Amino acid sequence: MKHDCQEAELLLNAYLDGELTQANRQRVDLILEDCSQCASSYQELKKLRESVSSLSFDQLTKIEKSNMTKKATTGIGASFGLVFVLAGLILIYGVGACWLCWEIITDSNFAETGEIEDKIPLFVRFGLPMLIGGIGILFFTVLFQRLKVAKTDKYRDVQI
Repeated sequence: MKHDCQEAELLLNAYLDGELTQANRQRVDLILEDCSQCASSYQELKKLRESVSSLSFDQLTKIEKSNMTKKATTGIGASFGLVFVLAGLILIYGVGACWLCWEIITDSNFAETGEIEDKIPLFVRFGLPMLIGGIGILFFTVLFQRLKVAKTDKYRDVQI
């Protein structure tokens, strides 16, 4: 079976995790039967996973334990920071955007002075608030999708 060994290696982690579709599992099975290089990579990866999973916390050195603790506390601090940034962003963007849109839509300068030079064109009075609202909706939709995915992302700590 012709295949690209680099592409097959990308599938091996998902194969070991049981995350492949049936078709991809069968494809990897065929590749492992035909290609000794891919089969050896699979055996090494499987061996590595078994050795890492057999480690207990007591076997780690003080430096490794310290690094794990630092990462855990950094994650908590980053989570609180993220919450505060999001709350501030929502307040500033929400209040600021609403205030700006209200000023533009009501055309307050023109209402006060009555001068024709102060009049904002109709397409700007309604187009700019729609643009601001659309950007806000798009931003927060993507943000909430990313936050949902981040909770269940199995590969977020993978480093290359």
